[in-house]
Formats: sequence, C-alpha cells, structure tokens
Amino acid sequence: MKRPLMLLTAFILAAPAPAGAQSFSQLSESRVAPAMTMPEPSIAPEAVEDPSSPTAGFDFLIRPDAEHDPGAELFSPLRSSAKSIGDSPRIPYLELARAEAKAQGVDLSLVLAIIQKESSFDPKAHSPVGAKGLMQLMPDTARWLGLKDTSKLYTPSVNIKYGVKYLKILWDEFAVTASADISGADLDKKTSQMAIAAYNAGQGNVRKYQDVPPFKETRNYVKKVTEYFTAFEQLLLDSPAP
Repeated sequence: MKRPLMLLTAFILAAPAPAGAQSFSQLSESRVAPAMTMPEPSIAPEAVEDPSSPTAGFDFLIRPDAEHDPGAELFSPLRSSAKSIGDSPRIPYLELARAEAKAQGVDLSLVLAIIQKESSFDPKAHSPVGAKGLMQLMPDTARWLGLKDTSKLYTPSVNIKYGVKYLKILWDEFAVTASADISGADLDKKTSQMAIAAYNAGQGNVRKYQDVPPFKETRNYVKKVTEYFTAFEQLLLDSPAP
C-alpha cells in the first residue's frame, strides 16, 4: 500500500491551488506595505534676468545704504533739533520735490520719505554700488529713464525728477491705489509695500517673490519709508504749500 499512498500524496501536492488561495511567499509579501513614493517638492521657477532687457543690471540689485562725505548736513523729520522756520522743521529741497511730485502725479510725502531713506537729503550721497544723489539713482537706471548725462545725478533738480519718474513706474506696476494722493492705510497694503520694496531691491526680486522680498535690508527699508511717510505727512500739515 505504500506506493498508492505515495502517488496520492504527489497528486495532492501537484494539484492547482483553488481560486483566491495564496502561497506562503505571496502571503508574506501581501503583509508588507507597498513602498511610499514621496511627491517631488513644488519649486517655483527662478526669476532669471534677461540680459537683453533695458532694465538688466538693476532688476535684481539690492542697494546698500548711502555713504556720506565727512561733514555732510543730514536731515531727519524725526529729530526735534532739525533746523526750523517757526515751529516746523525746514525740509530741504521741498519745493523741488513738490513740483516734481505734482508734475508726475506722485504723493509728495512718499517722495520725501524715499529721499529721506535714500540719502537723508544729502545731494552728494553715494553708495558702494554706484547709486548717486538724493534719490540714489544708479546711472544705468537713469539712462533707462531717459537721462543722457548721468554726471548730473548729483544735481538735486535732475536727481529728483528722474527719481520720481522711477518711483512712479514702480508704483504703477505693483500698487493698486493711485500714486497721487496716498494715505497711511494705502501704504500698509501689500501691493504698496511691494512698490516701495522694488525701489530698494529691484523689480525682478519683487516679481520673483510676488511680495516684499525676504531680505532683512529690504524689509527694514519698507518699514522706515512707511515711518518717514507718516512723519512727513504731519510736517506738511504744519507747513502747508504757499
């Protein structure tokens, strides 16, 4: 009887498994969680400077603070010791700034706040990267704006004219409120802050982040311009136009 028994055993082992049945190795594999494939991180495309662009060279330029010659007379609307006419500090180059702000449709307090942060009203202010004058214009920027003789950037009337022109371009690109009559609430808007940031860090950096760029210098710049704007608004109320 041994041979028939062995044949029966072999027949059973060779028989196909019923539907749904699994081998030991298949059962082992089914208990192991499939490997997880992590999605690739979403990375925004880097903004790349176009060398053929008319603004190439300053779209991504973060300008450092201006430097001053020894003995330069600096102004601050926050200093009680500022030179005064009556009780109100005398704002240097006020009438030049007023004329350009009116001609180009830019709020006067904003123009004065930019001048304050850029140069503290020192017409000979200069920076290590080559920015010049009251509104710290780069020669390449000034040429793009239409100034042929960039040696005139130390002339207050010329510097303010082209600085206001550049500020107007930035405001029109990024801000959503009209540039001619800005309130403190308008200046607190993200888009307004982007326009101010672009004056310091370049249009390219602001476009890249779609916000105030995360640079300490630029964020401090926006904060100080906002502070100066409020101070100049008050000074202009105390010293109305003639």
